[in-house]
Order: sequence, then C-alpha cells, then structure tokens
Amino acid sequence: MGLEFPIPEDLVELILEGERIVWVGRSAFKPFILKNLAGLIIPVVFLLIPIPLIGVLYGPPYVNLFILLFLLLWYCAVGFSLFNFSVYPILLWRNLYYVLTDRRIIVRKGVIGIDYDILDLEYVQQVNLERGIWDRVYGTGTIVVQAIGVKPIEMYSVQDPFKSIDILKKTVENVRSSKTPRI
Repeated sequence: MGLEFPIPEDLVELILEGERIVWVGRSAFKPFILKNLAGLIIPVVFLLIPIPLIGVLYGPPYVNLFILLFLLLWYCAVGFSLFNFSVYPILLWRNLYYVLTDRRIIVRKGVIGIDYDILDLEYVQQVNLERGIWDRVYGTGTIVVQAIGVKPIEMYSVQDPFKSIDILKKTVENVRSSKTPRI
C-alpha cells in the first residue's frame, strides 16, 4: 500500500499481529485551520472594546491600579482565546492521524501529550459525513463514527470523504459478516 506520508512509529506499534492496515489519513491543513479561524472574530472584537471605554469613563488607563489589573485580566483572556483559535489548531494538526485497520479505527491526536481513540469495528453502529463551507470548498469532510456506549470518533477534514467513508463502511461490513455465526 503506497502512503502519501509516513506513519508515526507509535502508530505502527499499536497495530496488532495479523492486523492489516486498510486506510491511513490525515486532516487537510487548510480546511482544518480555516474552520477554527472563524472563532477569531469574537476575540478580535473583545480586544478592541476596553480601550475606548476605559478612556472615556476613567481617563488615561495608567491612573488607576484597578483599571490596570482589569485590563491585564481582560487581555489575558482575549490572548488565550486568540491562541485557542489560531496556534492550538496548528499544533493539534501536526499530531493528527487516522488509521483504519481490518479490525479497528485508531485516531492519534494531541498537542503536548499524545492520545489515542481506538474503536473496534464490531461496535460501530453508524457512520456519518459532515461537510461545512470550508469542506465543500476544499473537497473534504468530517467523518463521524458512532458506537455503543462510547463518544463518537471524529475524523476532521478528510480528503476525498466519500471514498474514505465507503472504504470504512465496507470494512465494517466485512467485520460484521465475519462475526456472524453461519448455520
């Protein structure tokens, strides 16, 4: 199987003996990042709000210690929001991989620590596709896999989502047909 990118070593170690990799994917960079950039509108507006209000109500902002502390807290909160919607998605994208084997779905994600969502295909109940504006522009989509008793597995901004979801559904069907007892 020719891969467009190398699989991280920690993902290779998670593959069980006899388990075959069916599909490997990553989020497309641009739509993954652009989905989060829409969240920058509110922090940018909040970045500008205190300047005219403080100047009108209390005079120069350096006069009162309370006003300086308020501004410090305000801009720390806005800075956190700006980080959360701009830098964090880039750091998250670097570690985001999706692996479909003939037995499981493995999602590798994280910024500082790496987390793995692993779902056995025999528990899959439903597979959905979500496509927003940026997904339609870039030809991507978010695949949502729902299973019994666990949170849904989400694979964001997957390239060629219709082909990917077809591969996933066929693999789930193969697992189900091999598990059903034959009479």
